[in-house]
Amino acid sequence: MWFLLLLLHLAHIELVISQAEDKLILKNKGGYPCEGYLEVYHNNISGYVGDTHWDKNTEKVVCKSTHCGEPVENSVTDTVKPSEDRPIWLNELKCEGHESALWKCKHPGWKSSYYSKLTVKKLKCSSNITLSLDRHKCAGAVKYSIDGKPPGYFCNNSIGEKEARLLCKNLGCGGLREIPPSESMVSDNFRDSSKMKIDCSAFKNADPDHLWQCVNGEQDNSASCKPVSVICEGYTRLQLKGNQSNVCSGQLEKEENNNWVPVQQDNFDFDVCQQMHCGNSLSPNNRTNKNLNVTCTDKVKVVLKHSGKDSKCYGTVNIEVKGSVNPVCASSWTKTEAELVCKELGCGELIYTEEHQNSGGIMDHVSCKGNESSLWHCQAQHGKNIQCSNQPYVVCSGSVEVKLADGPGRCAGRLEIKHEGQWKKVPVKGWTDAQSAAVCKQLQCGEKGKTEKFSQGSGSFLSITCPRNKKISKISECLTENSNNQFSDREAEAAGITCEGHKVVFLSGTCSGHVGIEHGREIYWLSGSKETWNQESADTVCQQMHCGNAANFSFNSTADMINKVWKNSFSCSSRENSLFECNQTTPLPPDHHNSTAYVKCSGNIEMRLTNSCWGKVRIRVEEKEGDMCGDTWTEDKSVKLCEKLNCGTPIKAHNSPKDGDILFKSLHPTNQTTDLTQSIFVKNQDNDKSCKQKPAYVVCSGSVKPRFSIPSYKCFGNVEVEYEGKWIPVCEDALKDTNNGNTICQELKCGDAVETLPYFGPAPADKLAISNLNCIANANSPLSACSSVTASTAACKHSGLRCSEWRTMVPDKKACSGTVLVHWRQGLSAVSRENFNETEKEKLCQDMDCGGYKSTNEIHPQTIEIDSFWNKSFSCGENPGSIWECENKTTPSRKEPVFIECKKEPSVSLSQGCRGEVRIDDVPVCASNWDLSYAHKVCQENLCGNAVFIESKAPSKGSGNIYHVSCEKYHSIIGQCRRTKGKCDKNVVFITCSESVKFRTTEKHGGVLYVNYRDKWERVCPFNHSQNLKLCEEIDKETPSTSTEIKQVNLETTLEFTDVTMDVRRSVKRSSCESTNQVKIYCPDYETLTTATPTPPRPPIPTGPIIVGVIFLLVVVILISSFIRMYVRRVRESRALARMLPGKDMEFESGDYEDVMDKDNEMEDFSRGRFRSETEFVSENDGRSVSSLPYDDIDEADEARPLTFPATTAPAAQDINVHEDGVTYEVEDPQESYDDIDTIPETAQTTAEIHDSPETPHDLNTAAPGLVKRDEDYLEPDQDK
Repeated sequence: MWFLLLLLHLAHIELVISQAEDKLILKNKGGYPCEGYLEVYHNNISGYVGDTHWDKNTEKVVCKSTHCGEPVENSVTDTVKPSEDRPIWLNELKCEGHESALWKCKHPGWKSSYYSKLTVKKLKCSSNITLSLDRHKCAGAVKYSIDGKPPGYFCNNSIGEKEARLLCKNLGCGGLREIPPSESMVSDNFRDSSKMKIDCSAFKNADPDHLWQCVNGEQDNSASCKPVSVICEGYTRLQLKGNQSNVCSGQLEKEENNNWVPVQQDNFDFDVCQQMHCGNSLSPNNRTNKNLNVTCTDKVKVVLKHSGKDSKCYGTVNIEVKGSVNPVCASSWTKTEAELVCKELGCGELIYTEEHQNSGGIMDHVSCKGNESSLWHCQAQHGKNIQCSNQPYVVCSGSVEVKLADGPGRCAGRLEIKHEGQWKKVPVKGWTDAQSAAVCKQLQCGEKGKTEKFSQGSGSFLSITCPRNKKISKISECLTENSNNQFSDREAEAAGITCEGHKVVFLSGTCSGHVGIEHGREIYWLSGSKETWNQESADTVCQQMHCGNAANFSFNSTADMINKVWKNSFSCSSRENSLFECNQTTPLPPDHHNSTAYVKCSGNIEMRLTNSCWGKVRIRVEEKEGDMCGDTWTEDKSVKLCEKLNCGTPIKAHNSPKDGDILFKSLHPTNQTTDLTQSIFVKNQDNDKSCKQKPAYVVCSGSVKPRFSIPSYKCFGNVEVEYEGKWIPVCEDALKDTNNGNTICQELKCGDAVETLPYFGPAPADKLAISNLNCIANANSPLSACSSVTASTAACKHSGLRCSEWRTMVPDKKACSGTVLVHWRQGLSAVSRENFNETEKEKLCQDMDCGGYKSTNEIHPQTIEIDSFWNKSFSCGENPGSIWECENKTTPSRKEPVFIECKKEPSVSLSQGCRGEVRIDDVPVCASNWDLSYAHKVCQENLCGNAVFIESKAPSKGSGNIYHVSCEKYHSIIGQCRRTKGKCDKNVVFITCSESVKFRTTEKHGGVLYVNYRDKWERVCPFNHSQNLKLCEEIDKETPSTSTEIKQVNLETTLEFTDVTMDVRRSVKRSSCESTNQVKIYCPDYETLTTATPTPPRPPIPTGPIIVGVIFLLVVVILISSFIRMYVRRVRESRALARMLPGKDMEFESGDYEDVMDKDNEMEDFSRGRFRSETEFVSENDGRSVSSLPYDDIDEADEARPLTFPATTAPAAQDINVHEDGVTYEVEDPQESYDDIDTIPETAQTTAEIHDSPETPHDLNTAAPGLVKRDEDYLEPDQDK
C-alpha cells in the first residue's frame, strides 16, 4: 500500500514538473516578444498551435499568458508554418478567456488533434516591452518597462550566459563580457521597484528571441531576489589617474585587455564623469601631451579614520565626497581591495585587513583587480545610503614607526613600535639579533645591534611574528592581524637594543674629569680646541651629565689622549641638551688634535640606600633626591653599590617596595666607570608613572645581624636574624653546622655553640626565615661576613641555640621571689647583694615577667645554703634591655646572696581541681613543646600527685593569645619556666593528675572494672593483678553502677603495677588493646546489685510418673523407698532449673515430665552403697527450685533474673584467679561453649552471680551468687517466704 502511494506521489511530482516546463511564446523575425505566431515548448520540444475553434477568448489567453496585455483589434492573421517537422501540440482549443495558459483551456490533449493546414495564427498584443541596463548603456542591472511605466527588475535566480548574451544582443551592446556580482551593479531604485522572476528552463534545446519570453509573471519582492546584471562588450571602463586628493580629477584612462591606457580623444557619446560616479564633466576637457585630462564636479578621495578621527595609513575605509565622509561597506571585501587602498594612499604594503561593525555606506560589493588608480574606480555598487553591517579596516606598513626609548642615546634603548597609533613594547622572548639589525638599519644606527635590558616603561606588548627564512628590511614585516591580541605572559620583559652606532658622552670622574666619548668598545676624547671647547660646550656636557653647569673648564695635552681624539668637533649654544645635538664644525679647527677637553661641574651625584645597608636606591643630583627605577637594575650594580657603601655583598631581597619617587629611569656604566656615580643617568619625566611601583631595592649583607629573642635569657634561646629590617627566625638546618653556630655565638660574645634548642613560642606570622648559612671558622668574622645568608619562605623547622656562655637568673623556690641564683654551664651560683639595689631588682622582676620590685623592710633569711657566687657585679644604667646589660666585670667581695620579692606571682591551676585545662593566671597553655615533665610539675604544684594523662583540646575560653611554656631542668615549678603569649597553632593542654583518677565496679565490692580519668567511665585492658587489694580500697570509695555501658571493642587504658606501687591511681596508662573480655575484680564482702523480685508460687508437680516410679522402687527395695523419692524429686528440680536459659522460653506439656535422671547412673551410685553429701546436691546451696514457679510465669522470671552456673572444672568457660588477699579477679569469655549443659560434673560447687554486662552471653555453667537456701525453697536475700 505504501509503495503504491509513493509511486502515485512521484508520478504527481513528475506531472507538475512537466507542466512547469511548458512555455508559450510569440515568435517573429524581429524578436519582439508580444507579436508573432504561437510557438509552444512542451517537454523542451517546440511545436505549433492549431486554429480549430480559434476565437477572441483564445486570443485573450495568448496575450495574457505571454504577459503582453490584451490582443490588438484586427491584428490576427494567418502565416505559413515555418517548418512542417514540428508537431501541432495543441488544437481544438475551447477557451473561456480567464485561463492562465492555453493548455488550461479544454482540448483533446497534447498532440491529440489532427491538423492539416499549412498556416497557423499570428497576432499582436497591446503591451510595449522595453529592456535596458540600470547604470550604463552596456553594463548594469537589467530593467524592464511595460508601456513606459516605472521600470522593474528581473531576479537572477536562473539566468545563465546564454540569456546574458541574448540580452547584450537585444540591447545592441555586442557580445557578453562578464556576468558581475549582481549586487555591484544595482542602484538605489532596486529596493523599491517591482521584481519579476524569469525561467528559461523551457528553452533547453533552443534559444529564446527575447528575455521577456522567459518571464513567468510571478512577482518576487523578497530579500532573496537579486537583480540580473551584465557587462557587455560595448561597455568601456574608465578611471582618472594622478591626483590622490581628488580621484575625480586627472588623466582619463580606459581599460583595454586588463591594462589601463590614456584616452586621447573625447569621442564618447555619454558623460564620462557620470559613468565614474564623479558628478558631471566640467567643460572643456583639457588635453595634455595628447592625453585627455578631466575634472569632474564632485571632489572625491579615500580617507582612513580611527576612533572617528583621521589617521595615517590605518583605520576604517571611507570615501569623502564633496566634504562629506561616508563609510565603505565590506560585503565582499578582500585583501586585493585593502592592498589597493594602501597603494593609493602611499602607505606601503598591507599588513592586514579586518571588518568592523557599521550600519551603512556609500559604496559596497567592491571588486578590484588591483591595477586601478583608486578604490573609487573599482567595480562596485554606489549609492547614497547602502545598507550593510560591516566596514573594512586596513593597517598599512606606512603606519608603523619604531624608536629606542629611555636609553642613554638615540641608538640605544627599549624597543617600541608605533602600531595603529599606539607605542607598544616588544617581548624579548624570541627576539633575535637579525631583527635587532633590521631596527638599527631602519633608525640609521648602523648595521648591527645587540639585545640589552633597559627600563620596562609602560603600555602593553605587541606580538611579533617575523617571517622565517627571510631577511627582513623593516620591522613592519613582522606584524600581523594578531599582533594586537592580548599578550598572555604578564612577566614578559621588554626587548632593548644597543645598535653599533650608539655613542655616549662621559666624564672620567664624578661630575668632573676628561670629557670622553664611548662608541662601541672604543674610547675617544673630546677635542680641546680653543675654537670649540668653550663655556657653552662645557655647560652642555655638565648638564648632559646632570651635574649642573661648568664651574671651570680647561685643556689637557696628554699624549695618549691626543692620539684618540674624537673625529668630530662641536659648536654648542645654550639651547642643546646633548653634545651630539650641537652643530658639527666643518672643516675641523687647526688645533683639533692638539689637546683634549677637561671640565669641573658645579653639581655632584650621590648614591645611598634608605636604611644604611639596605633599602631603596636613592640618588641625589642638582639638589634633588629620588629613587632609581628597578627595571634596569642588575646584580652587578648591587655589588658595586654595596662595595661603595662598605656594606659587604648583596643578598637576596624578599620585600619589593610598591611606591617610589622615581627620579631616574636607569643608569648605564661605561667601560671607564669605576664608581656608579660616573654612569650615564637617564632621567625620568615628571609625568611618567611607569616605574612608580618598581623602585630599585638592594639588601647588603652588612645589614644582617643576630640576636637571641629574649634578652633576659643570656646566650641561649630562639635565634633571630635582622633581615630587611625585620627579625626573622632561623631554620634548624642552618644551625646544624658548627661554624654557623659559632659565628652567631661569637658575634654575640657568647663563646661557642653548644647545642641547638627547640624553637620556643608561637610561630611567626611571616613565613620568611633564614634557610641557609655558610660561614667559616673565624672568631673575628660576624654573620654579615658569611659567604651565604639566604632567606626563604619555604616551610622549615625553626630552631634555637645554646652557647657556651649561657646563663639566666631564677629564684630558688618560687617564680618571683627567693634567693636569686644564676644557672650556667657549670651549675648554679648565687648573686651577691653587693651593689644589687632596687634598680637592679626592678629590672630583674621585669625580666621574669613578675611585675615590678616589691619594696619591703623585712629581713629575709637565706633560703638556700650555697657556697658558689657569681663572679660579676651588676649596675644598671638608663633603660637597659635586660639585667645582663647591667653586668660588669667587677668581682663582688660580699658573699651574701640577693633575696628578691616581686609584686606578682604567677598562679598555675587546673580548671577542674586535679584535672582539666592548664592555666597560668587564668590563661590557657599551648600544647606545643609540652611534655610529661611539665605536667608533673603542674600536678605537684597543685598537690595533685603525678600526671597520668595529657591531651590537647580546643581552649575553653576562645582562641586568643595564650601562653607558650618552655622549661629547663633547673626549673622546679612552672612559674619559673620561660613563657610568652601568642597565637597557638595547636590546641591547649589538658592533663589529669593521679588524685582525680576514680575506679568503680558494676556491683558492690566487685564486678566489671571501670576507670574514669578523662571525663568518662571506661573498661580497662587485662593487667597484672599484684595490687588488687589497693585497687579494692579505691573501688570502695565509689558507688557501684549497674548502668549499661556502650560496647567497647578497642580498649584504650591499662593499669601498670610494680612491686612498689602504693597508689594504684598512678598506675593508669594510656595503652590500646583489642579485647571483648571484661576485666572483673571481686573484693572481700562482694555483693551483687540486683533488684529483688517476689517469689512466684510453685507450679503443681505431675504425680503420674512419680507414682509409677514409687511402686517400682517399693517392689525393688522397700526399706529405702523414702530416700529414693526424695532423691528423684531433687534431681528433677535441678534439671528443670538448668534448662531456664535467659531470653529463652521454657515449655512444659500439661504435667508430663521428661525423665530428668539417668537411671543407670542412679543405680550405679546406689549399688556402691553411698549417698551424696549436701555439697554435692545441685539444689542445696544456691539453686532455685523450679517447682516454686508457676508455668505461665517462667518466661517472665527468666527475663527478670538471668541465671548462670559456673563449672569449676571447665576452665575454657571462664578464668577465675583467687589471690592471697582473698580477692577474686575474673575475665569472662563471651565465646564459651554451652554444649556441656547436660554433663554437669557431679562434684560441682555451685554459686550464682548477676552480671550487669550486655556484651557477656548468658552462661549455663555459671552460678548466681546471692541466692541462699531456706528449707526446701530457694529465696533471694532479704525476701520473705
